[in-house]
Amino acid sequence: MRKLTGFWYAVTVVMSVALVAFQLYTAGFGVLPDIQQRSVHLFFVLAMIFILKPVKKGVSMNSVPWYDVILAALSLLSTGYMILIYEKILWDPSQWIGRLDMVFSVVLTLMIIEASRRCVGWTFPILAAFFFFYSFYGQLFPSHWAHKNFTFDAIFQNLYHTTNGIWGQMVGLSAGMLAMFGIFGAVLSKTGGSSTFIKFAQKLTGRSVGGPGKVSLIASGLFGMVSGSAMANVVATGTFTIPMMHKAGYDREWSAAISAVGSTGGQIMPPIMGSGAFIMAQLIGVAYLSIAKAAIIPAVLYYEGAFIALHYMSKRLGIFGEKSSDTINAFEAIIIFLPLATFLAFLAFSYTVTKAAFYSTIVGVAAYATCSLLQNRSLRAAVPDSGRLCFGVTMDGAASILTMAGLLAGAQISIALISQSGFGVKLSSLIVKVGQGNLLLCLILSTVVCFILGMGMPPTAAYVLAASILAPALISLGMEKLIAHLFVFYFSSIGAITPPVCAAVFLASGIAESNWLKTGALSVLLAIPAFVVPFTFAYTPALLLDGTLLDIIVSSATAFVGVFFIGVAIAGFSNREMNLLTRLLCFAGGLCLIIPNNSVSFIGMVVSLVGYALSGGFKRMQGTHSAD
Repeated sequence: MRKLTGFWYAVTVVMSVALVAFQLYTAGFGVLPDIQQRSVHLFFVLAMIFILKPVKKGVSMNSVPWYDVILAALSLLSTGYMILIYEKILWDPSQWIGRLDMVFSVVLTLMIIEASRRCVGWTFPILAAFFFFYSFYGQLFPSHWAHKNFTFDAIFQNLYHTTNGIWGQMVGLSAGMLAMFGIFGAVLSKTGGSSTFIKFAQKLTGRSVGGPGKVSLIASGLFGMVSGSAMANVVATGTFTIPMMHKAGYDREWSAAISAVGSTGGQIMPPIMGSGAFIMAQLIGVAYLSIAKAAIIPAVLYYEGAFIALHYMSKRLGIFGEKSSDTINAFEAIIIFLPLATFLAFLAFSYTVTKAAFYSTIVGVAAYATCSLLQNRSLRAAVPDSGRLCFGVTMDGAASILTMAGLLAGAQISIALISQSGFGVKLSSLIVKVGQGNLLLCLILSTVVCFILGMGMPPTAAYVLAASILAPALISLGMEKLIAHLFVFYFSSIGAITPPVCAAVFLASGIAESNWLKTGALSVLLAIPAFVVPFTFAYTPALLLDGTLLDIIVSSATAFVGVFFIGVAIAGFSNREMNLLTRLLCFAGGLCLIIPNNSVSFIGMVVSLVGYALSGGFKRMQGTHSAD
């Protein structure tokens, strides 16, 4: 973002305050009608994107060039016009009110596409260009993909006049729930969330084998739940934990990989899983807590695999933790954990995510102000301190809203065109046809598409698009909505650590000054269970806590044991170095244990135990070695 001063800085402050105030007011006291709520949201967001985000990195970083002033003005006019006329178009969306209406429909579409490019890169402009061409010239495509050409009026009236277009569900989420969650996340961040989570992780595992690495995994996971972004998480926690790990003895690539894996896992770890899970709740009409409950065991398996591999690798390297002198005082604990507890409590009492985030934000600010007053014992010191917090939350909250809104508005245009042209239905039917109705083959094809989408966009955006084109295919094969969306969600999320385009790895490698390709390979190695478990719960809903108690216990137990042996195989060490044969036995046996078949799991248990015994793994159980 630009670092502005003077007039333009004052403009961004005023607009940030107005945006955050609008989101707080509508979250707490009731939203406006759909199109009006979303047009006011984009009124602020698009203009601020053009003021704060340069046309490309390094260009005009300290000033706003004339062309961005024009783009910001066009954004204000095209969204402001909709705020004024929205009641008129409700009567007949298929008619233009006038020539200005037609012009602004094109202008706003172009502004959103450019804003999304500045926020997340070229993916959405390229997708939009393709789907516009496909919508206008559908008859040029081969038979399976062909459709009747849509007219200019049909396309742009749908985009500008209806909630099937620009003002659709994705922008609706941005203008409500996700904006409020971004402000709540800013409160937790500005009140010291990352440092408190690191201290908490140090108390839990800092003195154990591989303590620095485990601290990174826990702290990254905790902060990732709140930030909802693997990349933001790497920056917030990795700047501290990566040098700490390197100093302890991990090489640069392993340090970066541990941080990237821990940061990515926060997006799939309940109780707060970030923005993607909230979007899922809206898309499938399921309570967020139901999604969080279903995600518990797969998320724990993700971190178990990383922890086991890290533990045994640290034993091999002789890396042990140290006692930390940092303590979490009562004020720090209250400031962070009280708003989190408030958030979960409101969700438990069936409040919406938006309401829960609103009240938790109020509680967070109030808790900080109260603790500041008790610590300083003076209003003269506490009031400015609380004022600085509110200002910081406003600026950071607005910044997080900009990125998310730019991403989702860009996605909304592609989703609208996919829906209008029938492309999503055609792709879903093609996947089912190529997979010949075979669920496993369709799951593999869906995984490949998720990874392709993940190469060019953040995990949340990848999930939004994947959910619109892949989930219907899986549901048509008999999968429940929740399972199909969780499958897509997991593979969209771990795209952040999957080469060749892996944003979390790039950032972590930059901090560690490591080889990013090797870091990416190690990240995938650490997170191998995450690539297997979604296939398991696709066939065995018991891993999502859906089934009889016996099924849940058996499926969970075999999966946990299987992930343990996979972690040992990845580390290549139990109580001594493992040879290739014992590693392969443990790895293959671990995979078999995760497969939802009792006979295969039994074979996997035998194979794993043989490999583990041959590697000397049971010597510790006989008391010949102490790991900690």
